[in-house]
Amino acid sequence: MSHQNTALNLPQTQVSAAPVEMFAEEASGACLVRIQPAAAGSSVTKLTEGRLRMGRGADCECELNDDFASRYHTVIEWRGDHHHLMDLGSTNGTYVNEARVMEHRLEQGDQIRIGSHVFKYLPVGDVEAKYHEEMSQMMRTDPLTQAYNRRYFEDAFQREVLRSSRHGRGLGVVMFDVDHFKGHNDTQGHIVGDELLAGLCRRIKARVRGDEILARIGGEEFAVVAVEISREQLVKLAEDIRAIVASRPFETSNGPVPMTISVGVAHTTGLEMYSPKELMDMADKKLYEAKGSGRNRVCF
Repeated sequence: MSHQNTALNLPQTQVSAAPVEMFAEEASGACLVRIQPAAAGSSVTKLTEGRLRMGRGADCECELNDDFASRYHTVIEWRGDHHHLMDLGSTNGTYVNEARVMEHRLEQGDQIRIGSHVFKYLPVGDVEAKYHEEMSQMMRTDPLTQAYNRRYFEDAFQREVLRSSRHGRGLGVVMFDVDHFKGHNDTQGHIVGDELLAGLCRRIKARVRGDEILARIGGEEFAVVAVEISREQLVKLAEDIRAIVASRPFETSNGPVPMTISVGVAHTTGLEMYSPKELMDMADKKLYEAKGSGRNRVCF
């Protein structure tokens, strides 16, 4: 059976008949806990007293990077005292507790399967939901710097490259590492080295947007993924990051320590069909160009 979505799978009235309403309060007190696949991203999606569309579409509130999901696959909406699930004419169907459904009133513990994704419907305060969220946080975060770790970065970057190619949207990656970091470790000690890396991430987090991904991908090597961004905006972001790091010394237990970084940048409009590896190789090449041409600079 084909798993590609077509116009026949989703009548326009099913999507546009009512706007999606999202509220700040999770008054319904429920969430979806992702059981499969075991990706590095967040495993808990809180539900509101509005509507949550699920599918491959970039405008879905719960976008699924899954070829077996239709563009608009399923919607969950609040009906006064409960959440109600409806299939949106998907190709491969929506399953609750392994039974294919078109509509279903959700109950605590229900297991929902969409393509290769499996979710469990639970109260927000449920111990199992809290456990999954804590484990998810541990899986995706570098404990020293509190930046995302390499596992999360690779998963998220692949997803964003696919989205960029599918929708023709700009995407950029900024790679950087600390200049002469071995020297800092050798002269100041590893404790100060760790303090420098943690301080570096705190400073850079103040510059990156909420939809940008800052990750530690090596010992003293980091990357930022920026979505829906032009080449000019990406270069400015990279230069801002470089300047923020060099602007003043970092406070450590051994006193102030000045530090700089070298930066490499790669960009796609989404039309060039670059793979994640090709984009990373491009940024890595420019990073080494920056280091070889004097350090504390951006190459793109």
